[in-house]
Amino acid sequence: MRSVVSLIFFFIILSAPAFVLGQNPNASNSLEPTRPQKEYGPKKTKKKKAPVTYDARNEFYDRMEKNWDDREKREKDLNAANLMQPPYFGHKRPPKKRPVSKMKYCKICGIRH
Repeated sequence: MRSVVSLIFFFIILSAPAFVLGQNPNASNSLEPTRPQKEYGPKKTKKKKAPVTYDARNEFYDRMEKNWDDREKREKDLNAANLMQPPYFGHKRPPKKRPVSKMKYCKICGIRH
């Protein structure tokens, strides 16, 4: 019985040497070679970097200057709006407070003060 099992095991080892030794059994029968042929040809050209331009920087400075001008205009308008607040009524300085008997009609704001 032992001899039969050992013979079967021995025949299995002899029939499949490629699996036991770690070789590829289809290597000799393969249509393709084991190492593919390397094709030589022209190398790919590298892309050239675009020349440095300063357009973006100049546009940035132009925007900053425009924003500066807009900011000054807005501040000027705010100062003009402050003159329209109730204590001034369009005057540069607050109007004089006179007694009721001496009040005068103001041509600028249309109020007696």
